[in-house]
Amino acid sequence: MRTTLRSWIARMLLFASVMFLLLSYAPQGEPANSLFESPGPRRGDDPEAKPEKGTIPKPIELWAKDVPGATGDSDEDKPAVYPYLPPPDKNTGAAVLICPGGGFNTRCTDYEGVLIAQWLKARGIAGFVLRYRIRPLYTKSESIQDAHRAVQHLRAHADEYRIATDRIGIIGFSAGAELAAAATFNPLPGKADAMDPVERFPSRVNFMILAYGSARLRGPEVGKDALAAGKPAPPPTFLFCTAEDTGHLTGMIDLYAELRRLRVPVEVHFFERGEHGVGFAQGDPVLGNWPGLMYSWIRAHGFLTGQKRLAIKGVVKVDGEPLAHGSVTFTPIDAIGAPPVTAYVLNTGPVRGQYSVPADRGPTSGRYRVEVRQDATRWLSNSRDPVMQKMNEKQRSGTLTDQDRREWHEYARKKSLSPSIEELRIFRTVRPNDQQDLIIEIKAAGENQFDIAVYSK
Repeated sequence: MRTTLRSWIARMLLFASVMFLLLSYAPQGEPANSLFESPGPRRGDDPEAKPEKGTIPKPIELWAKDVPGATGDSDEDKPAVYPYLPPPDKNTGAAVLICPGGGFNTRCTDYEGVLIAQWLKARGIAGFVLRYRIRPLYTKSESIQDAHRAVQHLRAHADEYRIATDRIGIIGFSAGAELAAAATFNPLPGKADAMDPVERFPSRVNFMILAYGSARLRGPEVGKDALAAGKPAPPPTFLFCTAEDTGHLTGMIDLYAELRRLRVPVEVHFFERGEHGVGFAQGDPVLGNWPGLMYSWIRAHGFLTGQKRLAIKGVVKVDGEPLAHGSVTFTPIDAIGAPPVTAYVLNTGPVRGQYSVPADRGPTSGRYRVEVRQDATRWLSNSRDPVMQKMNEKQRSGTLTDQDRREWHEYARKKSLSPSIEELRIFRTVRPNDQQDLIIEIKAAGENQFDIAVYSK
């Protein structure tokens, strides 16, 4: 009995010693069970872009003195911006003025301001949270005046903020979206001879993002007509809302239709579910995707780089034959903010396997990683099928005969339309066992034509 007791005590002492040693090496401030967690980021983290922790920046007042129409001397009488600037090694040169919502009676500065600025900053975009004037101290007109002044201020101090004057955007939420739209639709041109140096710069933004809020292109907030002769067209626009936010969705649908009518580049994402006022919805597995869509849109438009965009073209071949149907994607390797580009090979033109990207949608100079995707091994577009072309032309002209119909039927029966591919085929190297990725270098001058050949064996 004593031997058994002594053995049990010895085992317990050994276990306690091992646990003591393990816990002694636990990082300070971490719970003991962190030793048994798998390495890497926790769920919900984005390992590529984490907002930096720090203090709230000091607000920069938009008027050094004599604020137009000021009725007091508190912070709410002094329009300002809170600058969130990315470090030089991440800086893209792009900037966004952030207009929090709040029904013009308050400002949702935290979740529609600070957190937005931090998210942008982590991705190399300078964010400026606007402290605009609110009711009942002031009217909406003063709020719009503050937004105009803020954009002018950013341009006047672009060198200090390390931002590009031609890549300044605006984002607004709810009432802040109404403010952003109203200011954008009726911009100030800038006065070259103004005594105030800030007023010499225009207030027009280069792109606009509206979240669950909008403004009419015509109305008292934007003047009699925001599209009157001599006024610039609205800039490229991105819209986000949810179907449950019915009151704001209706206005955004109307605005989308109007922008489309004017041929303004516009992208829309209306989610089925979601309450009003979700901000960036960080952590939401559904709504939380919209900021990423917005970022991709900003990048695709070239607002994250100051380099000139270039046209690119060529022919893609797989196993020696023109790519039947698929795409080729060019992903930048070196340049910060350079846009990735995808060209689709649909074979609707005269040259099989051909791709072409115009300059306004093309890449910038530098090295790009190439990825070819094949989603069919057999494909003939109706627009390139000689029999289909012949029959469609006769049908349009009313000259289709019974003999033509019999010929058309017989042709359709002989078509091979069974599946031709087992799964999507992706090629990142010339041959499967190659160690080197397929990389091209796009030149700033001259023609950029790249004929791409990849092999499955």
